[in-house]
Amino acid sequence: MMKSNNNLYKKVYCNYICCGSGDFMIVNILLGIVSLCTFIAYFPQAVKLLKTKKSEDLSISSWVLWVTSSIAYTLYALLCSKDFMLIFETCLETFFCLLILFLTIKYRRK
Repeated sequence: MMKSNNNLYKKVYCNYICCGSGDFMIVNILLGIVSLCTFIAYFPQAVKLLKTKKSEDLSISSWVLWVTSSIAYTLYALLCSKDFMLIFETCLETFFCLLILFLTIKYRRK
């Protein structure tokens, strides 16, 4: 009996937070915060790479992993969700990761 109550609790909680009674306000606020943090986190690195044209201190293998992770997450968002904010955030992250990886490789060759 306890197990079924626990499952019911999870189902009700998930429906309220994720698919709730009409609006996605909490989820959209959280994804908005994630999008803002993503921009704040990656933008200065991209600007620094463009200004200095030096990338010796950046790990290419780390950025390859970030790009792989971002692409996988973006594909998940595109295939499994119709939530605009989730798709926007994952595309933003993928864009910045690809940009930084590209610039890191480009400036490493000089």
